Amino acid sequence: MKNVAVRPPSYKEHIAVEGQSYAIPCGTTVVGDVKWIFPSSVTGLNWPLYEQGRIWKQIQPRFSLITSVPLLYGLDISNVQLNDTGNYTCIGGHGQRDIHIHNLIVLGKWRPQ
Repeated sequence: MKNVAVRPPSYKEHIAVEGQSYAIPCGTTVVGDVKWIFPSSVTGLNWPLYEQGRIWKQIQPRFSLITSVPLLYGLDISNVQLNDTGNYTCIGGHGQRDIHIHNLIVLGKWRPQ
């Protein structure tokens, strides 16, 4: 049986402002499949945002994958909303688990009263 090393997940916090765009880097060095998941605030279940080479636009049409930088596989969120707050997990593939957890905190835009 082949031993596969599993790295402990990395964890980073990010702060975005409602209405702006924000990019979350994955930074995996694992070549191959990359998966982004996000837990739904309604159901509590994990939703795949990017999996098997495609963004799940029907789940989050404001999300896209950053592919301009090799091995970055970042997630770009346009028009950030308050309900985008939460933990986003990037998983590098091919049987190895290169896991990056990103806690996104979205600050509300100031509105005059």
